[in-house]
Amino acid sequence: MAAYAALTCRVLLIGVFAVAAGSKLVRHGFAEFEVSTGRLLPVRWSGWRRPSAVGVLAGEVATVGLLVWSVTAPVGFGLALGLSLAFAAGIGAALRRKERAPCRCFGVSAAPLGRTHLARNAAVGAAAVAGLALTSLVPQGAGHPAGVVLAVLVGAVLAALVVRMDDLVALFAPLPT
Repeated sequence: MAAYAALTCRVLLIGVFAVAAGSKLVRHGFAEFEVSTGRLLPVRWSGWRRPSAVGVLAGEVATVGLLVWSVTAPVGFGLALGLSLAFAAGIGAALRRKERAPCRCFGVSAAPLGRTHLARNAAVGAAAVAGLALTSLVPQGAGHPAGVVLAVLVGAVLAALVVRMDDLVALFAPLPT
């Protein structure tokens, strides 16, 4: 059972970080992300906007690559956790400064940063912690094919929910009066 839960965490994180990285590699995606990253950084670090954006993209790509292989998955889980904590710190700092930059984590969302983005990063970080813990407890090896398929499907659905969180929040938000 733990092996399937660990696989679910891997697929969830692979999906989230692959979509995040992919959205930055499409037309204008990186430029928009770089601008939003600059709005998250403290003013004194404004010169680090591009290196920070490049670092985030490199970290996302590395996370996906590390999580694909079970032997490197623990490092991938650790990197996913580190990125989630860094994103949460940046978002938290921006919210304290009353910065309402749109979240460009997964493309062109116009939704301004908010507590839901902190919650999303907490959930992604929790999946990384759970995956890391479960991977260290589980011997490597193939599971039952049905269990593997179910774990992959659940991870993919969870990744889609995380990626489309802004849309889901907007869908269930009260209508403006």
